[in-house]
Amino acid sequence: MPEWTRDTPWRQGHLLASESVAALGLIHPTHPGDTVVIVATHHCDLTQLPDREPHVEVIVGYRIQKLNGLNTHAKSPRTLHLEFEGNKPLLAEFVSAEKRSILKESLIDFTPDNDSRLSPSELVTFQLWLASRYRRSAFPNEFERRLSAAKLSDKIAKAVKPHGKMITAVFFDVDEGQEICHEGLDDVYVLDVTLLHTTEPDFYAAEAAANQAQAEIEQAFRARLFNAETGNWQGIELRYVDVISEEAMSYRQSKALKKWRLDHISLGADPQQPVLAE
Repeated sequence: MPEWTRDTPWRQGHLLASESVAALGLIHPTHPGDTVVIVATHHCDLTQLPDREPHVEVIVGYRIQKLNGLNTHAKSPRTLHLEFEGNKPLLAEFVSAEKRSILKESLIDFTPDNDSRLSPSELVTFQLWLASRYRRSAFPNEFERRLSAAKLSDKIAKAVKPHGKMITAVFFDVDEGQEICHEGLDDVYVLDVTLLHTTEPDFYAAEAAANQAQAEIEQAFRARLFNAETGNWQGIELRYVDVISEEAMSYRQSKALKKWRLDHISLGADPQQPVLAE
């Protein structure tokens, strides 16, 4: 009987072939005919023998016809859209709730699907998405309430969605990183927004897309929260929306800014608890 060895062909990001999906009963509950199953366990754990690491984590997803810009580049910690290349390229959606654990022994008789694979950049996106489930930015609950009450969460998402492949992240800096409790709409949060865009394959197209989203976000904030008669902001003051490329962002900036995710969980405690850096 075959045994699991350190020379296993399985790697993180590999897809299970259709015969192994069927044999293991890993069928998507709502899209059974389009099931796609991806390995989530890291390479280092896959090479460990079953007596030390007996399980492999997989995620059951399904083929889609079109990428949704809100779910690319690990923008959402719950839903991810990935593009696979190879002899049989495909697009797929994965939801964190569809993660399953299977025994390594159950994969011994099967090999990965070599017709569809992730590019190195898409594999990094997959890894970032897996990590984001446990490492998310958290913003004060009152800030979130004000943003949602003004329907600005939807406005930001709407501005970013058409350019999802070119705008890779949205960062918030609230109160310059200080933990300040605000009472009343006249006591405003100060918000700086940074839009991060790609440099390849077309830097200028990506920059133009980010500039368009920048204008839409600025317009939405002024329309909802700025009183032109008094010259004052209500609830949240948007100081600026900055556009920067992936190559131009410094390591210091990446540590100081907090990524705003489209369905992240805010701090719900009362009183507000410290804001955690991502």
